[in-house]
Amino acid sequence: MKFKTKLWKRSQKSFATTIPHIALLAMDEEKEYDVVWEFDKDSGKWTLELVEKKGGGK
Repeated sequence: MKFKTKLWKRSQKSFATTIPHIALLAMDEEKEYDVVWEFDKDSGKWTLELVEKKGGGK
């Protein structure tokens, strides 16, 4: 499955994007998460992982 999302400039060296809601459906909304980005040199592609923050709750 693929999603196309908007990428916009926030500052001189920073950009932002959105994560589609469907990609977040399995998340527990009572917990906090970090987004971990990883670049695979062999494929030339980025992947992201949602990692629960330790002790992270609202």
